[in-house]
Amino acid sequence: MESSASTTISVRSPAGSPSAIAALIVEGDPLLRDALELHFRAHPTIGIVVVGTQELATRELEQSQFDVVVLDSTTPSWMDTISAVRRLSTPPTLVVTVPLAEASLLEQLPLNFGVLALTKPTPMVVLERTIECAAAYHRLRKHHQENKQLEGNYLSMLEQLQHTNQQLQQRQERLSQRFQIAIHDLQNPLANLLALLGELHSRSNELPAWIRETIELSVQSVQLLQALVEDMLNLFHVDSTETITTNPVDVAQLVRTVARRFTPLADRKNIWINVLTSPKLPSVPADESLLAKALDNLVSNAIKYTPPGGAVTIEVEADRDWLRLRVRDTGLGMTEDDLAHAFEEFRKLSARPTGGEPSTGLGLWIVRRIAELHGGRVFAESPGKGKGSVFTLVLPLHQENNAGTS
Repeated sequence: MESSASTTISVRSPAGSPSAIAALIVEGDPLLRDALELHFRAHPTIGIVVVGTQELATRELEQSQFDVVVLDSTTPSWMDTISAVRRLSTPPTLVVTVPLAEASLLEQLPLNFGVLALTKPTPMVVLERTIECAAAYHRLRKHHQENKQLEGNYLSMLEQLQHTNQQLQQRQERLSQRFQIAIHDLQNPLANLLALLGELHSRSNELPAWIRETIELSVQSVQLLQALVEDMLNLFHVDSTETITTNPVDVAQLVRTVARRFTPLADRKNIWINVLTSPKLPSVPADESLLAKALDNLVSNAIKYTPPGGAVTIEVEADRDWLRLRVRDTGLGMTEDDLAHAFEEFRKLSARPTGGEPSTGLGLWIVRRIAELHGGRVFAESPGKGKGSVFTLVLPLHQENNAGTS
């Protein structure tokens, strides 16, 4: 076998072995190079490349990847080999072999550079175990470096996503503000248009039937637009609200006020409004204007889907921790699908309003959002079509139960 210093001896481990270890051994002694080749020739996991000079070691480091470099400190220019190892992006673990009598050579190693040291002569079994440990350390360090790189890439992507998200939020806020202004500015023109149509309607007896019908359809369309504008403004308000400021609210008084407010509308459909409250009801911590809006929507909804001659009942009761406000009607009832999706945004019920009233599909969603802001909930019940409905708004009586208030 050729054993001069210029010869490279290569012994590769089995191809495809997941635990294969690639080691570069720089050894100046030609007899020891031959012994290494013989020992590792049949090794199941360690594959070696043995060279005798710094130049050959540098060439191998440039051409191949190694887990471990075993470096003989008596090899000429051995420190240059260390420099070549340090220049690699993921340097292999370095094992330096030093004759026992020349241990002072280790003092030449650069600071802050991890290295394993073995004294020569080294038993082959010790060299094997050292190579295996050094390879394991190298792979752990390599995985750590890869993880740090992945973490850096993740943080960079996260920063970019956050920046993009911030830009999108700012754009969304600008669009929302402009849309809200446009919706708000529709109120006066619609009110004026409805007033003009009302004036025409008051004189409709003098007009042909087809014109009277056109006026009535126009009034209904404008009323629908007005309801949509009002609901959209309410939607903007509750959707942009994260926390609310609460004060003690006299619910019994609030219920009576709402009932009086809807009495004229109910009278026009010959619908009776009942109010049933428990004696000595406690006050509830709430935003009174939002709570009134939620109750308005529930009562309006009940009147809307109750035929003439029916009844709407507002009930209030409380226990130690919760207040329950129910709006019960004798109206058209709800299907199972209605009950499952009633509180979704822009969701319209399967039944149609009994008096041709406008319906936007936003009222119940607004009620749900107001309930959530108060730390409560709302749900609907109905025996079925034509059997009426019950909407129950549940609110906490104590501030600690309310996660959406300040």
